Amino acid sequence: MGNDNSKETIENLLKSAKKEFAEKGYMKASLRNICREAGVTTGALYFFFKDKDDLFRGVVGGPLMELRTCLERHMSEELKELDNYTPGMDVNLEDDMAAAAEAVKILFKHKEVFEILITKAQGSSLENVVDDIADLMNKHYTDMFWNMKGYSSKKQMTKEDKFIVHWMAHNQVDIFVHLLTHCKNEKEGLKQLKGMFAYIIGGWFGVINNA
Repeated sequence: MGNDNSKETIENLLKSAKKEFAEKGYMKASLRNICREAGVTTGALYFFFKDKDDLFRGVVGGPLMELRTCLERHMSEELKELDNYTPGMDVNLEDDMAAAAEAVKILFKHKEVFEILITKAQGSSLENVVDDIADLMNKHYTDMFWNMKGYSSKKQMTKEDKFIVHWMAHNQVDIFVHLLTHCKNEKEGLKQLKGMFAYIIGGWFGVINNA
């Protein structure tokens, strides 16, 4: 297949697949329907994608990577700032708010894709994506927690410390899921984010400063 034809075929397949996954979810989505809608044969589909899961990843992979890159960049910058942190020090939260707003913008830029990931991915290799992101947040929060508490290492964290950090990580991810699924658009999401961000930050420092 020529490059131009190949590119067009892939684009048609991804567009058709996104529609099918959005309407029926991963498990009930039909590759035949996807091919029919895209105007290609099943042979053409398997020329570009290994299987249904590979096609699903083709639909959602780009936006998901964009979100992870945003989160990982902010987490890296946040950990660097801890080099100069001492317990009780005032913290500039503008960067945190900017990073949260960037994440919300990415979610709404690819709203249909993230709704598929959150509600329609069961049966795919990405069905646990929300928990996977929460695990990523938990690892980051753990590093933040023991540093900001003034502990010498993670080993000083108690069972209760680990429990609350794990809950806060999931709670933060739940906030973004709630914004995506309950707000009509990016503008509304960003407006609601302000109050939710205040809740998260207040809770975080409440736990950090708790003796």
